[in-house]
Amino acid sequence: MLGLLVTGHGHFATGLNSSLELIAGAQPNVAFVDFEADHSIEVLKDNLTKALDSLKEYDGVLVLSDLPGGSPFKTAVELKYERQDQAIEVIAGTNLPLLIASSTMTAVFENPLDLAEAMIPEGKDSIIRFELAARVEEDEDEDGI
Repeated sequence: MLGLLVTGHGHFATGLNSSLELIAGAQPNVAFVDFEADHSIEVLKDNLTKALDSLKEYDGVLVLSDLPGGSPFKTAVELKYERQDQAIEVIAGTNLPLLIASSTMTAVFENPLDLAEAMIPEGKDSIIRFELAARVEEDEDEDGI
């Protein structure tokens, strides 16, 4: 089974935690790390390190971050390369459907790379624009049976 680590700016991670618990219940293999306004990069790195340590019992960890290139993303990538003993993959652009899908698939995949590759389309496909379908008027000239 794989672990998940959700991180992002402000209360992004813990906000997603609240939503995930409401929809799918508490997930013991998922950790959440916020990067708040008063946190330094060192505090963020320390919090991410503690979260990754808490997930060491799993076969690997997929880190789900909010913004590509943001501090949570960059710090998670740095930790990926510092922690060669732990299989870690990092993706950005996390949304709630992506998190829900990821949390339900952690037992299906053997490594975080395969999970990441499967989940990226899941996150993208959940972004939609509402469009009201045009109502098709029945042709009154036809005799229908």
